[in-house]
Amino acid sequence: MAAAQLIVQLEVRVCQVPAGATAVQVEQNQSNNPGQGQSQLLITMPIDQFKYFQDAEQVYGTAGAVTLAQIKTALDAASTTLAGASGTPLITPTILAEINAWQTGSP
Repeated sequence: MAAAQLIVQLEVRVCQVPAGATAVQVEQNQSNNPGQGQSQLLITMPIDQFKYFQDAEQVYGTAGAVTLAQIKTALDAASTTLAGASGTPLITPTILAEINAWQTGSP
C-alpha cells in the first residue's frame, strides 16, 4: 500500500460584526464556531452577514516526513486561492463590493 499524501482544507467565513460592538458582546465556543479559547483574543460576535469560502491544497513533501514549513506552504497557497493578488482568487472584486456594502445595510 502506498503512503498517504496530505492536503490542507481551509474554511473561511468573512463576517460582519455590529457597529460599536465591544468585548462584552463576545461569541461562545459552539459547533463550528471558534469562539475564544485561553490563548485567543476576545472577538465580538458576528451578525448574520457572512460569506463562506473553502479550498484544499496538496501538501508537497515526503509521506511520513512532512515538515511544518511544507504545511505552511500549502496554507499560503490556500490563502492565495482565496484572496490572492494574482490568478483567479475566490474573493473577487464583485464579492468584495458585496462585503463592503454590508455597512450600508445591503444584503
